Amino acid sequence: MNNISFKIVAPSSEEYESLVRLRQEILRTPLGLIFTAEELEREKNNIQVAGLMNNEVIATASLTTELPSYRMRLVAVKENLQGLGVGSQLIDFCEQYARERGISSIYCHAREHAIPFYKKNGYVAEGEDFNEVGIVHIKMRKILTT
Repeated sequence: MNNISFKIVAPSSEEYESLVRLRQEILRTPLGLIFTAEELEREKNNIQVAGLMNNEVIATASLTTELPSYRMRLVAVKENLQGLGVGSQLIDFCEQYARERGISSIYCHAREHAIPFYKKNGYVAEGEDFNEVGIVHIKMRKILTT
C-alpha cells in the first residue's frame, strides 16, 4: 500500500469530519456508542492524523500531548484495508512526528484484540488490564529512539 499519504489535519477541515465518521464506524458503532459533542470538543486541541488514499480518509489517529510522551488514541483503519499494513504505516507516521518534536515515547490504551498489532509494532504492555468504554484494554508504550 504505497499510495497512502499521512498528514495532520485541522478540526475545522473536511478531512477531520471524515476521520470522525471513520472512528465512529470502526470504534464506536460496534459497541453501541456514539461520540458526544463534548468528546469532540475536548479533542480539538489534539493532533489529528489522517491517512489518505485517493483523497479519501482511510486511517486515523489522535495524539494528545502528555509530556514527555504522546498518548495515541482513536486509532482506526477502514475495515476493508485492515491487515494490509496501513495501521503500521499510520503508527510509523505518528512516531516520526513525535520524534521530530522531541517526544520520548508514545503510549496507548490497546483493546484486547489489538494487542498483537501493537506488539508487532514494538509496543510493550504496562500494568494490568482495565475496562474502558465497556471492553478490556491494556496500556502499551513504545520508547522512541532518535
